[in-house]
Amino acid sequence: MALNIVALVVSAISLITSALLVWRQIGAMRDTNELPIIVDLTQEFRKPEFQRDEHYVVSSLAGEHPASLGCSNLPEEARIAVQNVISIFISLGAFVALNIAEERSVVSLFGYRADRAWRALEPYIREERRLRGGDPFARFFEDLVCRTRENAPWPVKYQVRLRQLPEPERAE
Repeated sequence: MALNIVALVVSAISLITSALLVWRQIGAMRDTNELPIIVDLTQEFRKPEFQRDEHYVVSSLAGEHPASLGCSNLPEEARIAVQNVISIFISLGAFVALNIAEERSVVSLFGYRADRAWRALEPYIREERRLRGGDPFARFFEDLVCRTRENAPWPVKYQVRLRQLPEPERAE
C-alpha cells in the first residue's frame, strides 16, 4: 500500500514537472518566433518608401482627395501610398490578433503610429467597406488601434519602467 502511494506521488510530481517544462518551452518558442517578426516590421518602418507614404497619408491625403473615393478609387500614387500603409498595419494587427506576436510589444513599438495613421485613414477605410458591400476591409488594423487606445498609456498599462533623463537647464 505504501509503495503504491509513493509511486502515485512520484508519478504526480513527474506529470507536474513535465507540464511546467512544456509550458516554458511553448513560451520560449513564442519568443523565438516573435523576434524575427518584430525585427522585419521595424525594418519596414525604416524604409524610405514607407516613411514617405506614411507622411503623405498623415499630412496630405485628406487635403488632396475626398474620403468618398474610399481607398481603391484614389488616383494611383495616392492609392499605392494608402495601401502600403494599411498593409503594414493590417499585418501588425493580424500578428497580434492571431497571437503570433505579443500585444505588449507591438502596441509599445508601433501603437502610436497605427493610431495616427488610422485617424487619417478611417473615413477612407469606412467608405471602402461601404463600397465593398460591408467587406471587413482592414479589420486587423482597426483591432490594433482599439488595443492601442485601450492600453494607453502603454508604459503604465504594460508596467514598463522607462528611465528618463532630467530636462536640461535653459539658458536665459
